[in-house]
Amino acid sequence: MMMAYSGIILILIFLIVTYLLSAYEKMMDWKKTVEDYCHMYQDVFNPMLVKLSIIIILGIEITLSTLIGIALYEIISVQSFFYAPYAFVLSGFLIIILLVGLRLIKDYSGSSGLGIYFIISMMGLFWSQYI
Repeated sequence: MMMAYSGIILILIFLIVTYLLSAYEKMMDWKKTVEDYCHMYQDVFNPMLVKLSIIIILGIEITLSTLIGIALYEIISVQSFFYAPYAFVLSGFLIIILLVGLRLIKDYSGSSGLGIYFIISMMGLFWSQYI
């Protein structure tokens, strides 16, 4: 029975590792993170707005990691997919937020790199809705 769900489980594990590491890196080196982002967005936003944006993104990453963890537990223990679609939608939403930010500073190579994460999230969403 678990082999039938192994694809979604692997996608969720991939996403939780991605978002947990991203949140961890932001929190553990907060000063450098704020400094780097303020430098990147200096021509577009003021530093207070950049800091607020980082806090919002960090909050979404932590919420998303928790939601993915709950979805993984639910799939493994109950074979239910109630939370997985919500995790995939929130993941897609976060990727779109990050994409807009990168497009505003004209970081086209960084923007294109986000596409794979969006595709993976949408594959997981599609898959979780049709099992």
